[in-house]
Amino acid sequence: MKIIYLLNSDFGVRNTIGARALPIANETIKYNNITILCRGYNKTLDKSYNTVQIFPYAQIIMKLLTAIPIYITKKFPSNKIKNYLFEYFTIKKLKRFNLNEIDIVHSWDFLPNIYEYIKEKNPNIKIIQDVPMAFPNVLKDIKNYDILFVGEKTELPDYIKNSLKYVDCYIVPSNFVKKSLINEGIDETKIFVVPFGVDITKFKPIEKDYNGTFKIAFSGNVNNRKGIPYLIRAWKELNLKDTELNIYGRVYPEVKKYFKDAEKYNIKVQGFVSNINRELPKNHIYVFPSLLEGSAKSIYEALACGLPVITTANSGSVVEDGKEGFIIPTQDIEILKDKILFLYNNRNKTKEFGKNARKKAEQYTWENYGKRVNEIYNLVNNHE
Repeated sequence: MKIIYLLNSDFGVRNTIGARALPIANETIKYNNITILCRGYNKTLDKSYNTVQIFPYAQIIMKLLTAIPIYITKKFPSNKIKNYLFEYFTIKKLKRFNLNEIDIVHSWDFLPNIYEYIKEKNPNIKIIQDVPMAFPNVLKDIKNYDILFVGEKTELPDYIKNSLKYVDCYIVPSNFVKKSLINEGIDETKIFVVPFGVDITKFKPIEKDYNGTFKIAFSGNVNNRKGIPYLIRAWKELNLKDTELNIYGRVYPEVKKYFKDAEKYNIKVQGFVSNINRELPKNHIYVFPSLLEGSAKSIYEALACGLPVITTANSGSVVEDGKEGFIIPTQDIEILKDKILFLYNNRNKTKEFGKNARKKAEQYTWENYGKRVNEIYNLVNNHE
């Protein structure tokens, strides 16, 4: 097979979507020919990946565009501009290809103009759309979503709607994301669920004391979407003795008010931690009451570190309720408190769940993720 990756990200670079494309490519190049059209890439990677930067300094320009709605104004149409630039320069690159020789295009962004160009040149090319995050229609199920997600709409943007008619199948990381696609009328048989992975050699358990201070962790962007208001309120209402809540990640302005009395409640706001793989295992449990995800990477990391996880179905996790932790309803502070209290009072159960968590993580390596996606390539390519 000949495959093209469309990646408006930095291929093989940590903490980007391009990092997730790397294990897929590692498997793909064993048997197939691939070309990766991307905004940037890890310069230390082997040249056999055949990476093509769409235009000079693309990775820098795209990152600047991403920063504007975060730090300056949410009204700035960052995604629209980034997609336009990526489509314009990618189509120029594609004109050099003989698309009649291409079997599959795997895209990590919704790119309707590129898809139209590709299908016009070769209607037999199979377009595989990677969808890492749930569609916004699921916001309708969240109480006060208009306050928690200011400016977010529950309808699909036009560029996504215009892409759907060209897509042959979808790869999603969780049933939560799959449900959001079905809500938009997408045929269930076109959706493949492939959970993400984790580096189980980097994230691993350590020996620790279960009789001393009980440490609870959260990691990720510290904002409304991650359910921080519910976590902090639950924590303060419990007010447990000999406990510590470690918050790892950048604190967004919208939730800073919840941390004004952090010291009083033994909340440790750690900020962004580069060596999170060393910090997470020091905790006893992991709490992630998110309202909207695809499949939260941080949960895989916590599981690999042997931490029981309390999370929501909206996190798109692989956690099995009552085995590696608990799945709780979104925005339910009372149930969140109950589950934290259960693990606090039952340290032997916490240990048991922790062992189960590590075993679960070992099933979800990045290598296995890459293999599963390549199985889908073969299935789609052989399907008429």
